[in-house]
Amino acid sequence: MDCLVTSGRTATLTAVVTKSNVEEPGARLGISVQQGGKGEPDRLGFSWGVVNVDPENVDENGQLVRPQAGSCMAPAPFTTVIKGGYKVIHAEITKSPTQPEPAPHHS
Repeated sequence: MDCLVTSGRTATLTAVVTKSNVEEPGARLGISVQQGGKGEPDRLGFSWGVVNVDPENVDENGQLVRPQAGSCMAPAPFTTVIKGGYKVIHAEITKSPTQPEPAPHHS
């Protein structure tokens, strides 16, 4: 996994495949989950179910090349989970990762 972001009952993650019987190693995939609330089912989104196809992006055999998900990018949870489920535990960011630590003050 190279990215995990949470907000409330929703989480989005991306990962690069290292070993699989259905996907090429090196492919980056994105998954999103939404934990259901008050009797609602959990929901799931996955990048290999929805792709941004560019008709001009073809391989040497003329077959469409499926784009990879970008880091930290996955589609919204678009389908219902029918078996099992997810529990999302959100953690607040306490400070912006782009703000540097303040320099220590010496007297």
